[in-house]
Amino acid sequence: MKKDRIIAIIALFLLMSCSESFLELTPQQSVADTEALTSLEDFESSITGIYNKISGSEYYGRYMFLIPDVLADDVKQNAQANRIEDYAEHIVRVSDGDANNLWTSMYEGINAANAIINSEVELSDAVSDEYNHILGEAHALRALIYFDMVRLFAQHYTFTPDGGHLGVPLVLEFDLATKPSRNSVKEVYDQVISDMNMAISLMNDQSRSGNSSTLSAIAVKALLARVYLYKEDWANAEAMASEVIASGQFDLIPNDNYYSLWTTDNSSESIFEISMTEVDNVGGQGIAGLYLRQGFGDYLPSNDVTSLYDADDARLATFEIDELLIGDFAPFRMVKYPDINGFDNVKVIRLAELYLIRAEARARSGSNVTGAQDDLDMVRQRALPVATDNSDTGTALVDAILIERRLELAFEGQRLWDLMRNKMDIVRTQCTSSICFIPYASDTVILPIPQNETDANPNIEQNPGY
Repeated sequence: MKKDRIIAIIALFLLMSCSESFLELTPQQSVADTEALTSLEDFESSITGIYNKISGSEYYGRYMFLIPDVLADDVKQNAQANRIEDYAEHIVRVSDGDANNLWTSMYEGINAANAIINSEVELSDAVSDEYNHILGEAHALRALIYFDMVRLFAQHYTFTPDGGHLGVPLVLEFDLATKPSRNSVKEVYDQVISDMNMAISLMNDQSRSGNSSTLSAIAVKALLARVYLYKEDWANAEAMASEVIASGQFDLIPNDNYYSLWTTDNSSESIFEISMTEVDNVGGQGIAGLYLRQGFGDYLPSNDVTSLYDADDARLATFEIDELLIGDFAPFRMVKYPDINGFDNVKVIRLAELYLIRAEARARSGSNVTGAQDDLDMVRQRALPVATDNSDTGTALVDAILIERRLELAFEGQRLWDLMRNKMDIVRTQCTSSICFIPYASDTVILPIPQNETDANPNIEQNPGY
């Protein structure tokens, strides 16, 4: 495959290495080679390159989930932890290499998507459907990356009433002369929503791969439901989630087979997941390596979250007792990512989350309280069949949904942003770090803009506190 062909595109502010910045790039290094895209095969190779890029250990292969979880309260440091420990301690610096690698990988992916989107090649009518689907994937992947960036490098949407606080720079086409400043969070969200809606209009309801390892129009609707939830656009969050659920393409894994969710690629519940093939997997540098004893074992599930599960909850299968752990570090390991060799696909979004998105949207808006209770029950009673039907209303119903999100989506990179968007403090009652309370709106819950970027571009404003 020619997966690296389009990844060579470098945006004007892409960080090429620890010492290089966009100011040091030659035009030959920087010009987007859209002329290389001349056939459907070229576009297929280029879109594959973007999937490969986001699967790396610096992005979905490890840190997109791990960093926000380590910043929050479901994870505790093991005694010997020496990877991303500054995040657990909330003392990240502008020179942090992992923040730099995330920023770089994300913009590489965006640049590759831009090359596909901005290509002026005309393909034959015979392949127009295939081409349009790939073009839609490029819009969707650009949107996903920008949504991830604005969550990592900026405060949540409702941090200010109009989302007018600093987000990340929107760069949608190549311009060597531009030194981009940061767009507002609202502007980034608007672009994400625009891109996802464009993607839906271009794509088929079935993915090109025939499974959840590449995007379909239905999968983009699922991602868009999440975006609307984070924006607190309850009506659209409910509508998008309802379309995904009503599509009938996905089914919850039954209670007696729950753990197979984490040992099976492209299960009936998975809507979009990052494929980890023999060629592209990240090996021991993946998420599993930082949780499992056979790997680095740097991070453990805290009792803050494990104590919330009922004794008969099927989700307890995602934890196992490690008799070598003692004291505050005992007793569990987290085994949602069980393959130490890195072959487990990374689940980006799955059906259970869509039920919880719709439940929260319905509960917050008051549009369908009974429907919200039913959606909550779908997830809770899948895990715990003896659970009684929920009868909560108002704030109690919202609280029950948030608890269920914590239980169902634990260690999937969601907890930090659930706390942020609900304007809640981070409280670590079982705490193995030097910091156990992080108040809402703390500067340390978002990543610094990399030092290389701010040094090279005077228009990039650093985040507060860095």
